[in-house]
Amino acid sequence: MGEISSRAFAERFALNPAGYAWLLGAGASAASGIPTGYQVIQEFRARLYALETGISPREIESSAPTWQERIDLHHAKVGKLPMPGDPSEYARVFEALHKTDEDRRLFIKKLVNKAQPSLGHRALGSLIASDQAPCIFTTNFDSLIEDSATVAGQSLSSLDRAPLTVAALDGQERASSCLRNSEWPLLVKLHGDYRSLKLKNVEYELKEQAEIFRAVLEQALQRFGLVIAGYSGRDESVMSALKAVLRYPHAYPKGIYWLCPDPATLLPAVKDFIQQAQTAQVEVHIITGATFDELLGDIADRVELPVPLVHHIFGDRKRTTPAQIPLNREPALRFPVLRLTAIPLLEMPTRARKIILDAEPSMMDVRQAIKESKVWAVVGQIGSPRTLAAFGDDAELIRGLAPFRPRLSGEVILDATKDSWAKGLLYDAMVRAICRRLPLYARFKPWGNEVAVLRPKRDLPVAIQEDRAELLQKLQATFGSPLTGVVNGTQVAYSEGLSLRLDLADDQWWLVFEPTTFLDFPRIESESEGILRRKLRDEETAKEWLRKRWVTRRNEAWSNILDAWVHLLSYSRGNEHSALDLSSGEGIDGRFVLGMNTAKSRPAYEHDLFNHRRGAR
Repeated sequence: MGEISSRAFAERFALNPAGYAWLLGAGASAASGIPTGYQVIQEFRARLYALETGISPREIESSAPTWQERIDLHHAKVGKLPMPGDPSEYARVFEALHKTDEDRRLFIKKLVNKAQPSLGHRALGSLIASDQAPCIFTTNFDSLIEDSATVAGQSLSSLDRAPLTVAALDGQERASSCLRNSEWPLLVKLHGDYRSLKLKNVEYELKEQAEIFRAVLEQALQRFGLVIAGYSGRDESVMSALKAVLRYPHAYPKGIYWLCPDPATLLPAVKDFIQQAQTAQVEVHIITGATFDELLGDIADRVELPVPLVHHIFGDRKRTTPAQIPLNREPALRFPVLRLTAIPLLEMPTRARKIILDAEPSMMDVRQAIKESKVWAVVGQIGSPRTLAAFGDDAELIRGLAPFRPRLSGEVILDATKDSWAKGLLYDAMVRAICRRLPLYARFKPWGNEVAVLRPKRDLPVAIQEDRAELLQKLQATFGSPLTGVVNGTQVAYSEGLSLRLDLADDQWWLVFEPTTFLDFPRIESESEGILRRKLRDEETAKEWLRKRWVTRRNEAWSNILDAWVHLLSYSRGNEHSALDLSSGEGIDGRFVLGMNTAKSRPAYEHDLFNHRRGAR
């Protein structure tokens, strides 16, 4: 197969932009913050591994080679998932982790909600708005393409902009009508839209393409060449439709151009398709050395576009021309000061008890045994299921782990900079230590550690209620509203809390925290249309309530919130926190000492930019 550079293809494309259709996959949205199919697969395989072994997801670094090898060996042994690289892998792991349509839809919605159009989307949206991208097919669920086309179109007059027709699974007839009447531009969402109740993302759904969409795809690609970007070729339905086009005498009249940084990484199904295309006398090229954004940037540089669209894509280049500015090296200033949401960890555990087991239980079995024996401990695995690191009373640990015939084996050094299991153990201990004496509870999530304010119980003794109220008094006064409750008009509970992480900077460990309001959506027992609509309505209402709750909290309010949380963590009960508070017996505790103030940053040199509040010098 031939290879062509991004710039060389852009020159060719600019001669007749309207002669090409587009096929976009997950890689085209990667720069916008949406994981690629490969990243989703790795994450799902790791989360399934965590579910099946009982290991905390926080202890797993799915991108690390050692963890990848361990995860692959586990799934090969269990035999439920295909081998890595199998074309059905994405669909199979998706279905294994999220078994219902609603769960899969909510997962996709969560992924795409925070995405922002990239330069590539701005450029493609401008091609659409200027009627230079007649037909776009995508397997993505996000709305980045249509949003970008809408924004780009606003730069043009109503007479100059080309209106985009969008066809998802619940609007297939639109696509067929556009094709019959050559009403371009057209966007076809082959697997659905995240806002639709219909999506395609598991194996049995991806095997067959919607009949109307398949016909539109096959007929369109007898009129246009095809540019493929960010698409891996994992979907059997799409690949079979692309191959079916080759039966026609005028297939891909302007050729096929597949964007791929490294041709060696192409899946066997893609290589087979390319070979069939070449046999059918279709010109095929691999566009190398570029990302989706770089390719569209090169195209936007060479295609004729109205001036407003050029400014929309690139900005006003005249105003952004770099200039040589002398860097002044004066002593650091006292102001302005940037306050950081980080508290120094003055002390943290450096060792834990090492325990050897005669059995090979999963972490789920270990934690269940400890829970059933009512032993207070924090336990993690050190690579092998036979070796544990733990905080707790030695005798109690032996009692809790009795089913696995444990024996103490000295101590193990904790190095969170090198060992992910050590960092996971410290995370667990830190969260438990913070929650042990404060009215907070731990929210252990696959994506990180969280603590939230406990919802009050009516049957609490008066003394405990008064103690709780005193501890939360400053936080309550700062928010000026209940710290827990239910969003009005919904069944969605909320609670104020913190997202926590450990971070190493300037040879110092920090507790980095982010104040946030957690929403807890109730589980639904039925998937009836009425209940699903109620759940979606509650979700939208709660998110709008959350947005309004935080939108007005700017610098001063934000600083007061940080003060209140620091007061609760470091002053209300002191700044020393122990996960277990071992008062007798032998053992190792997880003890943390927090600083009393958040970190601050000042500018390192004098510059007029920092003097705007003090007047020009």
